[in-house]
Amino acid sequence: MFNTTEVYIVAHSLVPGSRHYEKGLKELFAEAFLKVLDQVGNANLGAIYVANAFSEVLQDQSVLGAYLMDYVGLRRIPAIRIESGDGSSGIAVLEAYNMVKAGIYDCVAVVGVEKMHDVINVKLNKALSTITDYEYEGFFGVTPAAQAAMAMKEYMIKYGYDYEDLAIWPIKMHERGSKNPLAYMKKQATLKDVLESEVVADPLRLYDVAPAVDGSAAVVLCNKPLKSDAVIRIDGIGVGAYGTYTGQRDSLTELYSVRDAANMALRMAHVSISDVSLAEVHDTYSILGMLALESMGLVRPGETPRLLSAGTLDVGNKLVINASGGLKSMGFPGGASGMYELALMVMELMNVKPFESLGRAELGIVQDMAGFDLVSTSIVLRRVG
Repeated sequence: MFNTTEVYIVAHSLVPGSRHYEKGLKELFAEAFLKVLDQVGNANLGAIYVANAFSEVLQDQSVLGAYLMDYVGLRRIPAIRIESGDGSSGIAVLEAYNMVKAGIYDCVAVVGVEKMHDVINVKLNKALSTITDYEYEGFFGVTPAAQAAMAMKEYMIKYGYDYEDLAIWPIKMHERGSKNPLAYMKKQATLKDVLESEVVADPLRLYDVAPAVDGSAAVVLCNKPLKSDAVIRIDGIGVGAYGTYTGQRDSLTELYSVRDAANMALRMAHVSISDVSLAEVHDTYSILGMLALESMGLVRPGETPRLLSAGTLDVGNKLVINASGGLKSMGFPGGASGMYELALMVMELMNVKPFESLGRAELGIVQDMAGFDLVSTSIVLRRVG
């Protein structure tokens, strides 16, 4: 039986991804957090949840939440750092939602922040490799890119596709990103661009990979709207897990944690997946975006490349996927990735710049994931008022 307290997203902010050499982790956090703090005014913030994946490796910093709050001068508000790899944001939102839903706090802020640059590539790759099972995978050179490549190869064999067919994902994401001033990658991509990009892990190519960026985003959750006009309500939130290393998986073409998280969120929201109009999925690699759509039930297994090619998932249709351009165009800010997706979905549902062309969609879903199907979250959002 779900608690009847409702939870609203009453403020949001996003610092666009880039190589922010002039800003450290604290500055990126402050920029996103102070924007939402300004929006909510005197709202009684009970706690802050900070989503971050790699601060111990990239910034040599633990107890991150406390030092971030010290930087913004709010030393008495508890700041809880959540680490779940690149799925940290979804788990942070889940925890914040539970605090508000349970009545422990009236309002809670969630900030995702990651500083991916200012380190040499060897150190960045070392950080990314911690997402794998180090004892059985990372130690032997397995990387997230290699896992995605294996999944892509299995998908191609299972459904009879060539690589050229799957190249439609980066092409479509770049097309969307070219219309989004918040995107990191604002240029369109052709099939020739994708095919001529370097191989990262066969058959995965550079254009299949979301570029690492420094970035931050924030939301404030409250138990009531702080204004009388339209707001976003969290109608459902779900979490799923399939915590095993790649070699023990039954299949590489179904994301079990994604399926379970989506089903839980939809059940809580009392809606079906066919009611969803907008989706932002965690496409750190193009194949993971496709598998997420199919595992959630938004698209039938094996159909994503065909539907993308036909334009069925473009703006103007019943279901629009990654209107923002996804992480492929927005960039991959590590543990802040899910907060990017959430803030973007809020903008899409509110029909504000740069998403006015979407019209008045009512229901959206956000999918975040740690590693290759290890832990996933889904959030069902509804525009109300």
